[in-house]
Amino acid sequence: MNETPRPLPPRLLDVTTFVLARLGRIGRAEMGRVFAGHGLAHWHFAVLTALDDAAHTSQRELGARLKIDPSDLVDVLGVLEDAGLVVRERDPADRRRHVVALTPAGRTRLDQLSQEAAQADGALLTPLTEPERRAFEDQLRRLLAHHDPAAPFTPAADTPASPG
Repeated sequence: MNETPRPLPPRLLDVTTFVLARLGRIGRAEMGRVFAGHGLAHWHFAVLTALDDAAHTSQRELGARLKIDPSDLVDVLGVLEDAGLVVRERDPADRRRHVVALTPAGRTRLDQLSQEAAQADGALLTPLTEPERRAFEDQLRRLLAHHDPAAPFTPAADTPASPG
């Protein structure tokens, strides 16, 4: 018995934050499927990208940057370390600190995940033309930058600079 889903109430669809949240859940679920295909989850991808951006960072700095609870980060790093994607070592300059870095296998896996994430983005944004997609991505980045100082606005690479 396959029922046709009932449409959402129009008044609800007039609430932009609801629409964004609903679309975010759809995108998050798709990304979850991508990561699960590699035995990983969202936080694993976030940690790999952060390590690619700032090589040899301390475990504490990594947790603060990504806003991951320290005990959760230990678990995330344990999975990545067991998979051979990161190494975690004591900092020779300060034995209380752990320094974390990507391994070559971690960089390769990050490249694979990034490529698959881009494909998932493409599927999510299928109804948009390429110029609409770039404009939408820029608008999202600008909104995020306004509300989160950790996410400074940078236009999409292919987007021409706006006049003014």
